[in-house]
Amino acid sequence: MNSLREWWALPVDYGWNVAFARSQQALEITKILIGLWCWLFGAAAAIGLVVPGLAEGSLGTAALWFTVATTVPVGVAWWVGGWPSWQMSIAFVFYADVVLAAVVLTIGVPTTVLPTAALFTVIGSYVVGFHGPKLLTAHYGFALVTTAVLYGSALVAEPELRLLATVYLVILILVMFSAPLIVHTFMMMLRRDATGAFYDPLTGLQNRRGFDAAIGNLRLRPGSATGMTAVVMDIDNFKAVNDRYGHLQGDAVIRLAASRILDVFPAPAITVRLGGEEFAIIALDDRDSVVASAEVLRIRLCNAT
Repeated sequence: MNSLREWWALPVDYGWNVAFARSQQALEITKILIGLWCWLFGAAAAIGLVVPGLAEGSLGTAALWFTVATTVPVGVAWWVGGWPSWQMSIAFVFYADVVLAAVVLTIGVPTTVLPTAALFTVIGSYVVGFHGPKLLTAHYGFALVTTAVLYGSALVAEPELRLLATVYLVILILVMFSAPLIVHTFMMMLRRDATGAFYDPLTGLQNRRGFDAAIGNLRLRPGSATGMTAVVMDIDNFKAVNDRYGHLQGDAVIRLAASRILDVFPAPAITVRLGGEEFAIIALDDRDSVVASAEVLRIRLCNAT
């Protein structure tokens, strides 16, 4: 139970997940693959419209036509648009879940269609990559309910094939729940450690590694096209503080300086501790505004007690 609570409480930063994938040059290929998946699903729905007996009812036909009509523009949006915001990403998962459920619950013979519920795993792979335990639980809870309804329909419609339907159900449970949940748990733990590798533990500012990654993605940040200004600062006579008052007081000075930097230069500015008492700031603003803010920072540091 403790492990389950720890998994549920794991922190999730969607923006950081996206930035990390971008820094590893994985974001563009992911967009292409998701767009391609949308089109393949739409193509499968189009084929389903002409397969005899698969979409005989009006609900099944409507679900397939809706899938064909919507997956094309959604796939185009993934290919030509930017990466979705957190809200749009959740909306995409909701859309994919509902469309898939509508299709599998309204077409064909339930026993024949039951294995196609494994496609929920494809959607789950996206959730595993960019979201946290709560959305993953919601997604697989919805998938489980859909699969249960489909399995029940198969038992009612074709009781003579109940053993086959049960075999399909067992395979679906293994495919849909075993590997994704294990992979998600390990990915969350690795992601937590990776996040720490990009930040200075003393100040919470980015470290040199995080700074290099942020600079590599700077052109993709909102406002970067309007201009940016770099500020470099260090603390005079910092060694004397350590020598006279000890390293604990020196650490307190470093933390205070970092706090003032974050107050004056909040996100989306990039703030970094380069090492020791040296800091750097990349502000997405014009030179005059940044110089004025830097002067405010200098005064606040001088007045700090």
